[in-house]
Amino acid sequence: MMFMKFKVYSIFIMLKFISIFMILGTMLICFTLGCFGPPRPDLLPEVQEEEIPSLEQVASDLKSQNPRTRAQAILELASRNERKFIPIAREWMRSSEEITKGPAILALGIWKDRSSLPEILNFLDPKSGIDVATVLESIARMEDPQAGNRIANLLNQEDSNIRLLAVDTLVRINARQSGNIILASARSNKNPDKAKTFAMALGKLNIPEAEDYLIDLSLHSEPGPTLAAVYLALGKIRSKKSIPLLVKAIQADFDKGRENSTIALIDIKDPKILPLVLPVIENQDKEIRYRAADVLIGVPDPGFTTRILEVLVKGKALAKAPAAHVLGRIKFSKAREEIEKALLDPNIPDREIIAQSLGYLGDKRSIPVLVKVLKEDQTEARYGAVWALGAIGSEDGLPYVEEACKSKDQKLAKIASESLGMIASPKSLSLLDKKTEDFPDLAPITLAAITSIPGEESRKILEKYAESENINLHQVAVSQLGAKKDPASVPILIRLLQEDSRSRNRKLLIAALKSVTGLKFASKNEWINWYILNFSKKHP
Repeated sequence: MMFMKFKVYSIFIMLKFISIFMILGTMLICFTLGCFGPPRPDLLPEVQEEEIPSLEQVASDLKSQNPRTRAQAILELASRNERKFIPIAREWMRSSEEITKGPAILALGIWKDRSSLPEILNFLDPKSGIDVATVLESIARMEDPQAGNRIANLLNQEDSNIRLLAVDTLVRINARQSGNIILASARSNKNPDKAKTFAMALGKLNIPEAEDYLIDLSLHSEPGPTLAAVYLALGKIRSKKSIPLLVKAIQADFDKGRENSTIALIDIKDPKILPLVLPVIENQDKEIRYRAADVLIGVPDPGFTTRILEVLVKGKALAKAPAAHVLGRIKFSKAREEIEKALLDPNIPDREIIAQSLGYLGDKRSIPVLVKVLKEDQTEARYGAVWALGAIGSEDGLPYVEEACKSKDQKLAKIASESLGMIASPKSLSLLDKKTEDFPDLAPITLAAITSIPGEESRKILEKYAESENINLHQVAVSQLGAKKDPASVPILIRLLQEDSRSRNRKLLIAALKSVTGLKFASKNEWINWYILNFSKKHP
């Protein structure tokens, strides 16, 4: 027993001496390199945050005993476009192993191996045992319109999810040549739920021959998803025959129908729409009035502008704000004085929107009127006025916007902060800085405004908040430094990246560095090493 203890102790002593000699040898090598070679910065090991396997490793995984590992490997090889492995994917597609069959089919789609398409289409049969979503995704990746006829058959499936996936696939492969087959199936369909799917497919594929079918379907559909889909489809195919029913739809008691018919009329873009829609801005329902205004904005016709101005001047009081909104958005400068006159009338509704329209026009001559409205006591018009002063962007309005920024009315103060960002004057930096300090919850607004102001001072304020221990202030400021794209902020972003603190968001810092530099390093150490090699002497 004593001999065994002595032997173990001797081995321990010997290992200790070996370790000492190895350390001394390493030190000697380092000293030699330091004396006779150029000095090198101390670099951190470049350990990737997410290890990317080599091609050899992925290829070897194809032979794994674990079928899931093989499935992952074939998809990884497809994503790397390693086409020499296509024969293996074809072999797996034809095999009886269920776990690898689906991934092989998807991989062939990623590779766009169109020679495999006929076989892949056969897996659309429910009896194939392969998930239809996987097969459709593979077909969609092929981008071959020839598959359209087979996919069109799925529009008659009872499963609504499969029908929607089929529509998506038809659109992705641009299967317009299958339009007649889809239309024939739609005409013979009696199921209202399926009718919605057919309408979506015909609209998204832009099949103009479907116009009469869609109009008839709209006349026989109750308010609901199918009718809403039909309205969108009529817009997609630019159906001029449907204009009267769509104008009627924006006034109907069906919210989604109003929204979709508005979009459809804008998609059609026929000037004949305008005289039909103009009277609608006098509707008693506020939402309907502004739906009509959206159409008037979205269907351009300079010759019709004077008709809209007439409504502003002579129309009903409730139509003046929608008319002003349209004229502002289309930047009809001749309407400025009439809009100002309407804004100063306290009896006209929606004055906030009228004030905003002056901001869209962007004429400095409106500033006195907007300032007068801004000084009103407790009216909604003040919100539109302070926004408009920012949109005009002149420093002439700066003192009034700054005063509004200090208001106890939080809504007014928030809008004023945004307006300071639009004016983008360095004179506002101290106010925005104090606003951020006093009200950290406003940081998304105030720091965005600071970002829009050019110069070194605005950058330094953002950097100050990037160093904050307040996690929300830190995150907003780092994001804004990324948006500002000033290379001078690289040192502080790197320093924050080096800090091991819960209040530091590594992903956000790396995203900001990518935005500022245009580089794509993925890991913390890669960024630090890049900085050491390129910037450490410039920014000690």
